[in-house]
Amino acid sequence: MGFVLFHYTLFVLLGSILASAACLSAYLVSRKRTMLYAFFGFLFYFFDVAWVFQDDFFTGASAGLGAAYAVVMSLALVVTGGGFLTSFWLLVCDYLGETRKALKVVPVALFVVASVGVLVVLPEGDLRSFLFYFPRELYLFWMLLFAGFRYFATKDEAERSRLRRHRWLYVALWVLGVLIVAEDACVFLLPDPIMFGPRAYAPERNFTENVLMLCCAFFACRDAFRVLSLRFERPPMHGGGRQEELIGDNLLMYGKRHQLSDRECEVLRYVLVGKDNQNIASEMHLALSTVKVHVHNILQKTGQPNRQALVQDFWKTS
Repeated sequence: MGFVLFHYTLFVLLGSILASAACLSAYLVSRKRTMLYAFFGFLFYFFDVAWVFQDDFFTGASAGLGAAYAVVMSLALVVTGGGFLTSFWLLVCDYLGETRKALKVVPVALFVVASVGVLVVLPEGDLRSFLFYFPRELYLFWMLLFAGFRYFATKDEAERSRLRRHRWLYVALWVLGVLIVAEDACVFLLPDPIMFGPRAYAPERNFTENVLMLCCAFFACRDAFRVLSLRFERPPMHGGGRQEELIGDNLLMYGKRHQLSDRECEVLRYVLVGKDNQNIASEMHLALSTVKVHVHNILQKTGQPNRQALVQDFWKTS
C-alpha cells in the first residue's frame, strides 16, 4: 500500500503544479485576475500535499524533533490551507464582481483564528485533529453558499446564464465537500475508526479533498488552455469560428455590466473583430460620424482609453 500511496501522491502533486503552471501562463497572456488567483491556489495546495507527503515517508528524520516539529507543521498547514482556500475565495469574488474588501478579508481571518484556536485550546487527540481540518470545509461551504446566493439574488438574466454554465461543477463541489466531512468523521470521531486502505497509512490525509482539487484542476486547465488559444496579446482580427462564439457568449454580459445600449453592443462586436470605423459604418449602414459617436460612448462607459485597451478589457473580464 505504501507503494500505491507514494505514486498516488506524485499524481496529486503533478496535477496541482500542472494546473498552477497553466493558470500562470494564461494570466501572463490575458491578465485575467481569476487565472492569477487560481495559480496561487494550486501552488499553495501543492505545498499542502507536499508537507503531508513529507510526514508520510520521512517520519524517521523528524521523529526526534517531537512536539515542536508537530506544532510547526500544523502552523504550516494553516498557512497552506488558508493560502489555497483564500486564493479560490478571491477568485470567486472576482468572478462575481464582488469588491467589498471586508468581505474578502473576514473569511480568511476567521479561518486562521479557528484553526490556531483549535491547536491552542484543545489537547492532542482525534477530536482536535477533526476540528483542526473542519474550518477548511466550512470555508468551502461558505464559498459555495455565497455563489449560490448571488445566483438567486441577481435579476440579470445574462449574469445568471453565465453562472449556469458552471452548475455541474457547483453540484460536484457540494457533494465532494460533504464527503470530505464524512471521511474525516469516519476516521477521527467514530469509536472504532474506519482505517483501511491508504487512509490506514496516512490518517491525516483526506483523499476526497484530493479528488475535489483534481476536479478543480481539470476545469482550471481547460479554461487556461482556452485563454491561451485566443492569443490574447495578438487576438485574431478576422472573426469567425471560436472567436465569434466567445464574443457571442460574453457580449451581452459585458454590455449589461457597462450599461451599453443594443446599438453600442453591435458596434462593439465589430470593434472586437478588428473593424475600423469606416468598415463598421459600411456594415451597419450608418454615417461615419454616427459610428465615431458610438465608439466614443463605448470607451467612456467602459473607462478605456482606446480600442486596443477596450479589446483587452473585454477578454479580461468576460
